[in-house]
Amino acid sequence: MSARLRPTEAARERLAQRARQLEQLLLAARPRRETEREVTDLKDGAAEEALAEIDNVDLRRHLAELQLIEHAHQRLADGTYGECIDCGESISPARLLAQPTAMRCTACQRNAEHQGRH
Repeated sequence: MSARLRPTEAARERLAQRARQLEQLLLAARPRRETEREVTDLKDGAAEEALAEIDNVDLRRHLAELQLIEHAHQRLADGTYGECIDCGESISPARLLAQPTAMRCTACQRNAEHQGRH
């Protein structure tokens, strides 16, 4: 076997590695436990609420990225990985290297973002 991976094999490995990282982050995330002491002022309570919301946003972002990774695995399995979902053209290898979950070519991604689609 060659020491150099084919592009789809390299993508599979990058996707799997990132999925493992995200799963570790999710496992390490623990809901903030209420402290045994009472909140003595509104600032303490507000700070705790803000931290909890930040934690929730991070968790949602990690879960969304895991979903993108799953979609990329599906495209790898069905042979459409690297094809733009909008125009059908090939996504540049450099873009896939930088963003292995990319579903659109650069031009279509720019257009989608301009139109508010994700």
